[in-house]
Amino acid sequence: MRFVYAIMAHAQPEQLARLIDTLLAPASDDRVVLHIDAGSDLWRNERVRFAAHPSGRLRLVERPARVTWGQSSQVEAQRRLLRTALTEPFDYYHLLSGADWPLCSRERMVAGLAAFGADLPVLADLWDEEMPRRMDDWWFDGPKLRLGQWQWFNENAARAQLRLSWAATRWLRKAGIARRRFDNQPWLKGSSWYSVPRDVAVDLEREMSDLLDSGRLAFTQCSDEHVAPTILGRRLPARIKPARRYIDWSDGGWHPKVLRAEDRAALDASGAWFARKVDARIDDFFYEIGPF
Repeated sequence: MRFVYAIMAHAQPEQLARLIDTLLAPASDDRVVLHIDAGSDLWRNERVRFAAHPSGRLRLVERPARVTWGQSSQVEAQRRLLRTALTEPFDYYHLLSGADWPLCSRERMVAGLAAFGADLPVLADLWDEEMPRRMDDWWFDGPKLRLGQWQWFNENAARAQLRLSWAATRWLRKAGIARRRFDNQPWLKGSSWYSVPRDVAVDLEREMSDLLDSGRLAFTQCSDEHVAPTILGRRLPARIKPARRYIDWSDGGWHPKVLRAEDRAALDASGAWFARKVDARIDDFFYEIGPF
């Protein structure tokens, strides 16, 4: 079985290089497809280095998206990764970030997938029909209006954009205008990180392209947490299995906890295939996990 690891990255070149070298085991025929945020220093300064990876098994997305957190550009980056990956030979596709790390050998992953037989599973964490307003309302709060370091202006501009969104949504609904839903069903919410077999990757790229090209994802919030989960959950519910990712949300807030050495026992006991998120500048304990 051949894997393609599709990585979204924007920073930390040395940690990213270690991740890629770890994934591209010499004995395998696996591939890495790398999307580097077009607005990042990583793209400006390091893309030539990564494109010339000595394995010859790394493909750089040549025209990456400029990614803004919470905006549909995150879905665009996923689409470009899928398109590039589908030009490569692979059986199974893992979407990762540059802040992820593998927790087990590829042999264990292959054995886990082989247990399902020919009908390979879709590994994705879905959280039901949560936060539908992100996709069904009209949001004019991104990109943020900013004026340098004028904090007073920036805060008031953000509040004004939010109020405009609420008002526009009320007006449009009173006019009888509703936003299209996928397969005419409520949007699902789930994790942005998933693993799928090639046949599903083909369908996922096609459906994402339809949503992006139609403009449906304009004026939405955090659509990356709804688009792939909804496509997968509505079209392939019987094939959904847990995503095999270890993610700790115990710190609260919008981002998962940065894992540290004290989390090692929980990682080992989790049975997960990948961990996120890790940061070598805070704690590089994860470099010791292996061998792979």
